[in-house]
Amino acid sequence: MSLRMFHIIFVTISSLLMVYMAGWSYMMWNYYADSAYLSYFSLSIISLIILIVYGQKFIKKYKNI
Repeated sequence: MSLRMFHIIFVTISSLLMVYMAGWSYMMWNYYADSAYLSYFSLSIISLIILIVYGQKFIKKYKNI
């Protein structure tokens, strides 16, 4: 498995995990109304955005690998 393919798979799986975590923390925030779940939601959305930007930059930089 090449470095490029590993990063694509890793970023995809990590992004899916952040989507799941955002959904879970939002549902828990709705149920419990605890601000900790709102912070988890915010962190997961920020992490998702960072992962997407990282994945795009990596693919552009290592297009020929």
